[in-house]
Amino acid sequence: MASATWICVECGARQTEAGRCSRCQAELLDGRLANVRELMADIDLRAALKRESSNRMIAVAVGILPVIVLWMVPGYWATRRELFAVPMLADQWALMIGIALVATKGLERYAGVAKRFPYLDDNQQLT
Repeated sequence: MASATWICVECGARQTEAGRCSRCQAELLDGRLANVRELMADIDLRAALKRESSNRMIAVAVGILPVIVLWMVPGYWATRRELFAVPMLADQWALMIGIALVATKGLERYAGVAKRFPYLDDNQQLT
């Protein structure tokens, strides 16, 4: 499919002829043009940044939730005082940060974003 140089930026489909996309009926752009390839790379980058931001927000919530739940457990504060007498709730902060980091790495690994244009390499060339 090396001769399929017409690209749909809406759905990522490639076609051999100019005109409208066979999948979504959007206008096709010429993938041989540098500015079209730059647009494709920018669309993929924006999607990746949006996913990264969403993953970060989810990881923060996942990090905070167990600590708040622990606060509601009867006897938690007395046990914490006996075991961890740490000022300014530093143990709580460390627990939240640790859980959030693990969640972030897990989300990066398993909830990454698929590229809309997987046939565009790192040098913005069609493969």
